[in-house]
Amino acid sequence: MIIYIYMLSLKIIKTLILGISVGLLGGIQGQAGALYILTGLLMFNIVDNQKMAAGTALLYTSIPVTIGAAYEYYKRKEIDWTVSLILIPTVIIFSTLGAKINPLIPKKYTLYSIAVSSLIITIYFFYKGYKS
Repeated sequence: MIIYIYMLSLKIIKTLILGISVGLLGGIQGQAGALYILTGLLMFNIVDNQKMAAGTALLYTSIPVTIGAAYEYYKRKEIDWTVSLILIPTVIIFSTLGAKINPLIPKKYTLYSIAVSSLIITIYFFYKGYKS
């Protein structure tokens, strides 16, 4: 029983640290942080596997976690409403489709796709940072 309470406490502490880190980065970088959440859940062994991490990250982003940060950007007139109103239903439809396809794809390829996507994003932002 004591070991279970310790493990639960450790899981809660790791999750809080991840949430604080991703919240700060998301507000600074202007993104919901699902990729950070997914990676953090796996790296810190908060969840058991990639599919659990994916489901947790998707639920996390389905709740308006970024509404406070979005409001700050709105006050500065830094939101393109047309693009946002196109993206929201499109992402809802295709993330549902992706979740239906997920069980058909071996775990290995899902992990590879995350790695390649992260690498491309990393290269892009290093390039943008270098050029600015």
